[in-house]
Amino acid sequence: MPVEADIAQELIDAILDFLHDDRQSLLHSSLVTRKWVPATRHHIFERIVINHFFAGHRCRGHRDNAHRFLAICDSPHCTILPSVRNVLVNVDTKISPVGPVPALLADIIDALGRAPIVKILFVDHTSRQGSPIALSWIGPRFRDLQELSYNSLEDVVCDLFALVSSFPNLRILSVYSSSKASHTASIAQGLNSPAPHTFAHLHTLRLRLYSHQSEELLSWLQSIGKQAGLETLDLNFFHAYHNGWGAIAVLNSFLHVNGDHLRNLTVRVTYEDSDDEIDETVRLEKPSEGNLDLSGLTNLRSLRLASHNVEAICTALQSLPAQKQTLEAFQVDFMAWIYYLDAPCACHSSIHAPRSLISLASAGRRRSGSIFHGGRTRRCCAWISQK
Repeated sequence: MPVEADIAQELIDAILDFLHDDRQSLLHSSLVTRKWVPATRHHIFERIVINHFFAGHRCRGHRDNAHRFLAICDSPHCTILPSVRNVLVNVDTKISPVGPVPALLADIIDALGRAPIVKILFVDHTSRQGSPIALSWIGPRFRDLQELSYNSLEDVVCDLFALVSSFPNLRILSVYSSSKASHTASIAQGLNSPAPHTFAHLHTLRLRLYSHQSEELLSWLQSIGKQAGLETLDLNFFHAYHNGWGAIAVLNSFLHVNGDHLRNLTVRVTYEDSDDEIDETVRLEKPSEGNLDLSGLTNLRSLRLASHNVEAICTALQSLPAQKQTLEAFQVDFMAWIYYLDAPCACHSSIHAPRSLISLASAGRRRSGSIFHGGRTRRCCAWISQK
């Protein structure tokens, strides 16, 4: 039967949709007949990666394709842009002589502005030796953006709040820092910080920052009051001290305001090996800046806490509301204390782990959870009694 036989296009599209994650088969299918091109192109170019690195860059192992992408987009016969919805922009942000906007990056953003982009993952390569770049100028190109993930390898953009504020339809916001070199950076812009939108559609917020940086961003978001749609909050704090969770006051306030609709919460401490000259006694004995208060989370379904400080975990679990408890699953990760050889602590996770379980409050419900310790996972299911 010839390929051009009378087969409904809807049936062809349905068949090709099964190949959505098989790139090689999609490429072969796109060469069969013109009728198959639209459906295969939709899957092939829905998610793209744009890389560019300057000579000697540590990421030179990645495929450098930025100029090829621009050449395709400049062609009058270019038809791929209507299919592009998700893009990873992994471009070395070398400062141009005329201002804080890298010329190559500007060309890439202009080209992507012609596509129906709903998700951007941006990797910022700005080094501590250079000046932070500005990115808020990209906002008008992507008014319908639903997911933004910003990952700083060293320095943070100078207008992060303005960048986030330029996307009022965000559903998912992720802000990550990948280097201990960024711990001295402030992500706030002081009195020039723009007022955030209501972010009525925002349902997931993920932060991987030093605690003072997370505090700045949460404080800015809280300036507009309750985030009515926020259901998932995933926080990873870099911390240099044994006790507590770092700067916690703003987080507690944020949880209190948004606690009646927050369903999934992760609070994790990562002990970063920084270059700061901190006395080991101070690193071990510095008092906590406060306890994590979960008493306002009346609609919580899943909870994950990760720290080496067992006392901080137990205190947080004990603060869960007793009268209205909806928790269905929890996970406790006992993190490694990387300074143990120089500043040994008295935490014994295997002794304190049962205490973490029985300190949860509930109305006699059975709840499943996990305790991670020493590279092994112990699955447990415990009856949790009233406080």
